[in-house]
Amino acid sequence: MLKFVLSKLESSPNRRVVKNLAEYFFLCASLVLRWFPLGKKCPVCAAVQVAIYRPVVSDSLVREWNINGEWLDYFNRREGEICLSCGGSIRGRQLSLALMKWLADSKGVIADSMESLVKHPGVMELKVAEINSCGAMHKKLKKLKGLAYSEYAPEDPSTRHEDLLELSHPDESFDIVLHSDTLEHIPNVDRALSEICRVLKPGGAMICSIPVVRDSRPTLNRASLEQGVLVEHMAPSYHGGSYQKTRQYLVCSEFGEDIFDRIKNHGFDLEVLEHPSNPAAFSLIAVKKP
Repeated sequence: MLKFVLSKLESSPNRRVVKNLAEYFFLCASLVLRWFPLGKKCPVCAAVQVAIYRPVVSDSLVREWNINGEWLDYFNRREGEICLSCGGSIRGRQLSLALMKWLADSKGVIADSMESLVKHPGVMELKVAEINSCGAMHKKLKKLKGLAYSEYAPEDPSTRHEDLLELSHPDESFDIVLHSDTLEHIPNVDRALSEICRVLKPGGAMICSIPVVRDSRPTLNRASLEQGVLVEHMAPSYHGGSYQKTRQYLVCSEFGEDIFDRIKNHGFDLEVLEHPSNPAAFSLIAVKKP
């Protein structure tokens, strides 16, 4: 039934209503799975992890991205294998694990899920910038007193607007900067990385995910800013927002693994947290050098 709802969500003219219906299914499942005594727990919601799957990558994106069947499956699984309790994807679960790992290593905060992490006294007062919603994690992060959540050109006027090319935050104001599959849509990646480094405290961390086809290809520049004007160097390519078709975002960079060195060159020590079976589903822990 939930697969049917999700498929309708992608084509419905009233996606908000159908999305609310999907959220209702997640809530009902959570009420059961949260208290089920056996099974692996979801690192986002702490319920027993039962995943449902549907492919999400379009045929047009496969052609534009030039990926083979193996990598198509990796990215379909990364985005389309979601927790029945919270709706979190593999990408979101891996990002949660990266955040918990950094907090354990740097602050001694031990937690087994975002559900318990945000209640920890050592986390409640941290200054955290969530730049664009990090999927299912966002509902947990909202409980943090020190959260500064923003979107680029938000549809909700009550949500703060921030541009990664020119953040309004003061220097060294955050312990953590979080973003998930955002950097590839920024037309000047190096400037964005400089801005993130600027607003982080020394020793603070950028914890993020980015889509990278890890087959030795270099980063491909599809669009960039030139004298303040967005210039497309190739036919436009888009990635979907939540549920893939609710909102489409222009891809400016198709990252290769050379992006790792670019991040290091902006003053970060970098750790790649690998997923055990999906090389597309890694997360990055980039710590600002003192």
